[in-house]
Amino acid sequence: MRYATTFGASKIYDEATYKEGVELGKFLANRGYVVKCGGYLGLMEAVSKGVYQAGGEILGIGLKEFENERSINKYLTKKIIAEDLFERLKLLTKDSEMFVVQQGSIGTLNELFLVWALKYSLGRQFRICLIGKRYQSLKNCDFIPQTELHHLETYNTLDEFKKSFP
Repeated sequence: MRYATTFGASKIYDEATYKEGVELGKFLANRGYVVKCGGYLGLMEAVSKGVYQAGGEILGIGLKEFENERSINKYLTKKIIAEDLFERLKLLTKDSEMFVVQQGSIGTLNELFLVWALKYSLGRQFRICLIGKRYQSLKNCDFIPQTELHHLETYNTLDEFKKSFP
């Protein structure tokens, strides 16, 4: 099995962002990926819906602490509840060959930086794909060594990301 993990906002405020998540889910499922996400609403639900509509498999990796306060994502094929944040992140990163980061906040950035930091220790090659114009600004951060930036693929739009596949 081939796994792709998506990271994105748990709350979204516009229909276009939701539709992009659905389209991303369909695209990944149609490319043969089993998709993993955080398992809740927002972009996690949107990606799940796209995978579901394409007939793919979507794994939601939830967090025990959130289970009583977050709404249910009805599009998941399977939900796994992690005991703590560290177990959740371990399950989200396990065996994935691609990580796709859409718009989000602190949690999404936490996931991005964790995966980026693990680039050398996971013992396998994988892609880190950032979708959205806002991620272009990472290239100008003076606290990130330029030698590390080549690990990130930045795409202004989902269409640009899709074109990166042969």
